[in-house]
Amino acid sequence: MIKVSEIINQIEEFAPLTLAEEWDNSGWQINLDNEFANKIMICLSVDLNVINQAVIQGCDLIISHHPLIFKPIKKIQNATLTDKTIVEAVKHNIQIYSAHTNLDAAEGGINDILCERLGLEVINGDNKFVKIGALSEPMNLESFILKLKISLNCSKVKLINPDNITEIKTVAVSSGAGAEFINELPQVDAFITGDVKYHSAMEVQNMALIDAGHFETEKIILQTIKTLLEKTAKDIVIAKEKNPWIIV
Repeated sequence: MIKVSEIINQIEEFAPLTLAEEWDNSGWQINLDNEFANKIMICLSVDLNVINQAVIQGCDLIISHHPLIFKPIKKIQNATLTDKTIVEAVKHNIQIYSAHTNLDAAEGGINDILCERLGLEVINGDNKFVKIGALSEPMNLESFILKLKISLNCSKVKLINPDNITEIKTVAVSSGAGAEFINELPQVDAFITGDVKYHSAMEVQNMALIDAGHFETEKIILQTIKTLLEKTAKDIVIAKEKNPWIIV
């Protein structure tokens, strides 16, 4: 049996809730006051597919990155996907806890992991949702993009490069959706994020912006969470998830 409070304490020690944004809903999503858990499932987003996996594998505690509940819920009528997910979780005695923007901002969090995978030495972390790193040696853009694809295990990225940047040395990273920071960055050669909208792409200048996908840039945190929690519990599995976007 796994003591739930010890698991939550580990997460909050690594990613304190004080780091979460005011609009966020990190923390307990469904707390049934179960003191112990049999098995833990880790995922990016909780949906019916993840709940079904948890049921099949005997997991009664889910740790997710994205909160299941963002907006206040006045009633649950089993109509929306969120409603149905909540109903299924409660029906199967599954508790759900989320670490979202606090995990984004934590030291050793998603952006630090991405920097490490790309071989970037962090040189600026003033913005808690953006890390600026430098390669030990400059790389041409094509080689850098290939390195990124290998690091994230993805086959496609979107490139916005209006000034035809060809050499990469300094790189900003903001996993998930960081396009809002485009005009706040110091001078860098490349910026890696996801979910870049058309009008945000039109704002890009003097750098190459690489939209590597929200899912792709965040899934790298799941193994880190698993490794962290394995200090306390061994019965931990990572849910099988896939990007909802299909490129055809």
